[in-house]
Order: sequence, then structure tokens, then C-alpha cells
Amino acid sequence: MKKFVVLLVIALALSYVFPKTQITLYTSVPSSIVTEVEEAFEKLYPNIDVIVWRSGTSKVTAKILAEMKAGEIKADILWTADPSYYIYLKEKNLLMKYTSPESVNIPDSFKDKDGYFAGTRIMSVIIAYNTNLLKKENVPKKWEDLLRSEYKNSIVSASPLYSGTNLVWLYAMVKLYGWNFLEKLSENGLTIVSSNKTASQELANGSYKIAIVLDYMIRSLKSKGSPVDLVYPEKNNILIWSPIGIIATTKYPDEAKKFVDFVLSKEGQRILVEKGSLIPVRADVEMPEGAPKLEELIKKSYTVDWEDLKDSSDDIKNTFSDIFE
Repeated sequence: MKKFVVLLVIALALSYVFPKTQITLYTSVPSSIVTEVEEAFEKLYPNIDVIVWRSGTSKVTAKILAEMKAGEIKADILWTADPSYYIYLKEKNLLMKYTSPESVNIPDSFKDKDGYFAGTRIMSVIIAYNTNLLKKENVPKKWEDLLRSEYKNSIVSASPLYSGTNLVWLYAMVKLYGWNFLEKLSENGLTIVSSNKTASQELANGSYKIAIVLDYMIRSLKSKGSPVDLVYPEKNNILIWSPIGIIATTKYPDEAKKFVDFVLSKEGQRILVEKGSLIPVRADVEMPEGAPKLEELIKKSYTVDWEDLKDSSDDIKNTFSDIFE
């Protein structure tokens, strides 16, 4: 007992002399994935404590806006889905310029040319289906196929008002096919739910035959035995590279840089692959099982104008609300 008390006193004394530095991360990365990253990072850097605030991209950006108006952004690091928002923050001088030494392993197309943010994970909004309800040969192969009457009232999607990735998908659909396409989808009974997680679960439990959802979520559910699979559209695949950046006003830049370095490192990328079935941004990290080669995805992907999305996102959200509410 005395030995335990002595050890406890020593531990308390050390924690007083060498207190942990707390850094705050605002993120839209699913809790199950970001927790794994956080724990691995803190094991590597036991003197740094990462405080995570997690929600959908729209709620994260709303929180930052409220804090901007209050005069202080409380986050040190931002890790969400939509690169266009980082362009906005960069223009407002709210991001710290930092080129991680790990970023040399990331293609230029997945990072800011001026070094303010870098991609961390590759995601695609794809067409997923319930294998108990739909045969593979009957699954839509392209976005226009979703308008067929045979899929009426059997498609679910996450709301672009909550999900940053689905906002990118909505933007691309408007640019490619016009608002008429979305109006027809609405007429065909497209159901909108809050998040990609909810859409994936609704698909897996058989409430819908088809989901417009993120690829990694379906791979993960499939690996766990759920009756789901996915199709990457034959053309105009929607590819998103989820950036990470440091808030300019951080009081702990060195610790924040260490976290960014870790996420972009081989170890950090492997966690995203192994725990989240995400496609890595680094070519020297093995792809998740069942994922296509990244170069193949890029070839058939729509080129998103992130600057234009930044400027038009509010109008797009408003028009979407008029159609689907």
C-alpha cells in the first residue's frame, strides 16, 4: 500500500512538472475512426492530449462561424470533408501555413498549392445497394439511371445541409445535369436522411434498395457481414480528399503540427485504411480490400471546381431545400 502511495505521489508530481498540452480538434471524421487516430497519436506523444469535437461538416462550420463572431476560434486543428471550406478559411487568413514533411508523399492534386492544408483520405460518393433486394445486374451504373421508375421510393441519401461530402455530390449533379435532374429525383421518391451513416444503416437493414452514400462506409459494412455492395459510376465519379489544416490562432502550433504530421504519416494513413476502409492519399500505403486503384478512380472522376463550390454553396443549399422540403 505504501509503495502504491509513493508511486501515485511521484506520478502526480511528474504531471505537475510536465503537464500535458491540450490541443482541440474539430472534425467530421466518424468517431470510430478518429478515436483510433487520437489514441495512436497520444501513445506516440504522451505529453499531448487531443480533445475532439465531432459532428457533421455543416455543424462544424457553424460552430466555427459562431466562434469567429465571438472573437475566438477554440479549435487548433480542423479535419473535415470539403476542400472548398478550407479555401474560404485561407482567404480569411484563418489557417496557418504549414507544409508537413509528410506532404511530399501526397499528389499535388490533393493539397493546397500554397501549403495551408493537405488531403488525408480519399472518399467517393457512390451508388450502393442491398444485395438481398437487388441483383447486381439491376443496379444503376450511372447517375442518370437513378431516375428509372423501377427505383421509385427505394433510394436514400444523406442531406447536403449536414454532410459536406453530399454537398460536393449535389454541386456536381447540378453542374453536370442541372436542377431538373434533382427535381426528377425528388419526384422519383428520393428520401433524404441526416447523415451518410444513417443512409448506410437504412440500406443495410433493408429499408431501401439503393443509397447515394460514401464508398468506405459500404466496404466497412460489407466486411462485417451486412448485405450491401457498391458500384462506382461508369463516369463522373465524385472524388473528395478531406483536408486537414491548422487554425491560425492556435496557441500550440508545434503540437498541432505533430498531429497533422501523424495523420499524413504512413502509420496514420494505415489506421484510416485498417479501421475505416478509407483510400489513403499516399501511394506507399496499401489500399483497403475491395477498393479500386486510385488512378482508375481519378480517370473517371468529375473535376470539382472547389473555388466555385465555395462561392455557390449557399445558393445550392437553398435551392435544394426548396426542392426537398
